[in-house]
Amino acid sequence: MKKKIYIALTTLIVLFSVYYYWENRYVELRPVLSKDEPHPIIIFQNDFYRIAERNETPPNFYKNIKFVLDHEFVDYVIKDGVVFIRNKDMNDLEMIWNHTTKTNNPDWLKMKRKEDSINRINEK
Repeated sequence: MKKKIYIALTTLIVLFSVYYYWENRYVELRPVLSKDEPHPIIIFQNDFYRIAERNETPPNFYKNIKFVLDHEFVDYVIKDGVVFIRNKDMNDLEMIWNHTTKTNNPDWLKMKRKEDSINRINEK
């Protein structure tokens, strides 16, 4: 009886560890676009979005993505010039779509840069 309990507990611990590793590993950040096709039945929020192909990347995405991630407090790592974020963040396509649109929104970028300059003056 004790052996079955130990096996069950060990299995649960291993499964939890694998899940935790899978969700917290770093994956390449890819831009997300909204789907243009109509959706008769939406079950999940992510059904509205799709990961962009390499040739569909918005023009300023890679130029501004680090600035956006810093201001949105998303944990990221840069390896060989490629931005990596946690898998659990990449699975939230709505959030990544929001970041993708911010990289090409000059008004948002200008406002955040202005806020940064005001905050630096107030800190002194």
